[in-house]
Amino acid sequence: MNSDELAMIKKTWEIPVATPTDSGAAILTAFFNRFPSALEKFPFRDVPLEELPTNARFRAHAGRIIRVFDESIRVLGQEGDQEKLDEIWTKVAVNHIPRRISKESYNKLRGVILETLTAVCNLDDSQQETWTKLVDHVYSIIFKSINEEGDAI
Repeated sequence: MNSDELAMIKKTWEIPVATPTDSGAAILTAFFNRFPSALEKFPFRDVPLEELPTNARFRAHAGRIIRVFDESIRVLGQEGDQEKLDEIWTKVAVNHIPRRISKESYNKLRGVILETLTAVCNLDDSQQETWTKLVDHVYSIIFKSINEEGDAI
């Protein structure tokens, strides 16, 4: 990414990171409403959809999603940022391998993340392209890590 793209990512990121748990909850709620069977892979799978927004385990997980993105966005533009991104997202991938999450499910979540960011940050087409580039890079790290550690499908 060039310096203008990095600046745009960091600037637009200020909106969801201002309320990290609520932002993560918005992503997960949209994901589970669209793909209810995905809930089976989560530790709060026993909680009815309508109760998720107030569930402590759900909110904790939602906050962790935003924190890992925040950690990633903070390293962008720093020396060694690609290595740091690899480290951050490889750890996420490896931690999720035991849950046997399919690439299809990861890609469904990817779409919801981008849709939610677009809506929350009021992204224009150019900004959407830049965010897509970042999320695609993150997903390439995840998929590379999963394939190296053992197929998660």
